[in-house]
Amino acid sequence: MAVLLPELLYRDDAFYSGLAVQYDERTGRISRIAHRLELDARDAVPLPGRALMPGFVNAHSHAFQRLIRGRMQWRPADDSVANFWSWREAMYGAALRLSPEDVYEVSRYCFLEMLRAGITTVGEFHYLHNALDGRPYADRAELARRVIGAAQDVGIRICLLNTCYAAGGIGKPLRPEQRRFGTGDVDAYLAATEKLADDVVGQPRVSVGVAPHSVRAVPREWLRVLHAWAATRDLPLHMHVSEQPAEVDECVAAYGRRPVELLDEAGVLDARFTGVHATHITDREIVMLAISGGTVCACPTTERDLGDGFLRGGDLLRAGAQIALGTDSQTMLDMFEEARLVEYNERLRRLQRVLLTRGAEDVLEVAPVLLRMATSAGARSVRIPAGTLEEGAFADFIGIDLEHPALAGWTTQSLPAMLMFSAPPDAVSDVWVGGRNVVTNRMHARQEEAMREFNAVARRLAS
Repeated sequence: MAVLLPELLYRDDAFYSGLAVQYDERTGRISRIAHRLELDARDAVPLPGRALMPGFVNAHSHAFQRLIRGRMQWRPADDSVANFWSWREAMYGAALRLSPEDVYEVSRYCFLEMLRAGITTVGEFHYLHNALDGRPYADRAELARRVIGAAQDVGIRICLLNTCYAAGGIGKPLRPEQRRFGTGDVDAYLAATEKLADDVVGQPRVSVGVAPHSVRAVPREWLRVLHAWAATRDLPLHMHVSEQPAEVDECVAAYGRRPVELLDEAGVLDARFTGVHATHITDREIVMLAISGGTVCACPTTERDLGDGFLRGGDLLRAGAQIALGTDSQTMLDMFEEARLVEYNERLRRLQRVLLTRGAEDVLEVAPVLLRMATSAGARSVRIPAGTLEEGAFADFIGIDLEHPALAGWTTQSLPAMLMFSAPPDAVSDVWVGGRNVVTNRMHARQEEAMREFNAVARRLAS
């Protein structure tokens, strides 16, 4: 058994001094949290100047898109509109040039950057499947295995959300620039996903989920089949939902229903379901999502960058829905920022302050709500026992540097709000995944190598 002795420990929505956490190095799970005097501390690791928190869970990521950071913040002078759809065309260009080795290197660096920002688990929404010519690899999971290998090499926990992608729009064939995304018919997709899921059983820090890409990319008649198959294995099911008004309009024109209404009719909405974005949903759809017990994954920095719109965070929480967070296109990797934007966007919508609150005696606080979005709600979304410091949970921790300049003046009462509204990602100094210390004093052992190889890929593809 190993014991960590931080200066502060975050539990039950607050920071406490005098507590220590014990975990089993064999299983990588927390065995006990108690006062430090109650634990056998002979081999304990003291963490002076550090506050220990659960690691962040990034519930929605496209790792390969880290390659296009900074390359989309312009438009031709004669192009009057730059929006999600024009960004998507540019993203296709990057996807069409990556070799399997490139996918590994880009994913590895992206995951390492996540770790340094305190993300201990990533839900990787993986839809880059085929060779450059659009043909399946001999092993249909070739690129999925490269992504998983990248995660294992840097030590992040991954839920590989294998994406089903069959159409270029409702009733339309895949476009040539989408040729690397196609998964064939539903049986071929399920066979490949089943083999991948079977192959990762027993691998530490790896799990698999099912991800119909969207109502645009998956036929309606497939939704029940995919949901039923995921249910038999108790796997998470993630799906892009109502990210753009054009997506909603296309769904209504084809099916006479909005996307969430269509998913409800197909029986897809349940506690294993996560709808990503959901920026354009109605009151009725909010109730459907809440009643189902499902999760909405907001990706505010990407939604901000692409001009998608604002999450209706307050309405979702009041209805009883869960909200998780994702970094999506990797515009930036900062879970503090993803969380605070959910509250700040709500303030901009309502012209008020301190809105996404929970009661604590006679005070209403926002920070604990946002922290749960960044931790336990994400863990729930990818269906792993993480995102909280309690017995039996994975020993996935982050250490906060209490001497960071942004946190000067902290008290145990003010620290949660300082973190959620003021801290940069480098306030995270240390990271443990399954009890393994993978980042120490902001450094990862593979950092220089991973950055060098990533830069080589980026320079080559930019030429």
